Amino acid sequence: MTRRNPSGPLIFNKEIDRTVRRNQREIRHSLRYKENEQEDDTQPSTEEMAKNQGNQLPPAIVANQNPAPRTMYDYAKPSLTGIESSIVRPAVAVNTFDLKSNTIQMIPQFVQFDGLQDKDPNAHLANFLEFCDTFKINGISDDVIRLRLFPFSLRNKAKQWLNSLPRGSITT
Repeated sequence: MTRRNPSGPLIFNKEIDRTVRRNQREIRHSLRYKENEQEDDTQPSTEEMAKNQGNQLPPAIVANQNPAPRTMYDYAKPSLTGIESSIVRPAVAVNTFDLKSNTIQMIPQFVQFDGLQDKDPNAHLANFLEFCDTFKINGISDDVIRLRLFPFSLRNKAKQWLNSLPRGSITT
């Protein structure tokens, strides 16, 4: 007997456990049935629309055509799948390319942009380009350096804006 439960310990009831499992199974089956009904609607599927337009679907969309039923836990836990940068980083032919930590640390000190209304984004870009033009790495184009350093020059609302852009939308 405890303070919280004066009547004694709880007794495990197998019938209740069986009922819960049966109800969960029925819910999963009904969800699958509803998904099948939705597929049978007269509206064209994503695959049909892509075929009509002559476009190929990205592999992530093709893989998620019939996802398994998800629990509340699945919706609540953070997921890192599909999180990619909106900046396309060009391939680098040199294996020894790396940006020094001193360079990355200097950006927030000199060319940080937070997206507030009183700040000028064009002035930020001019300052950022001026900063990036102060050094050169042999065999590396200016775009490679700029695209890798640009996310470090943003914070707050400007960083949220960058993260909200579609994947791969910034190439130069």
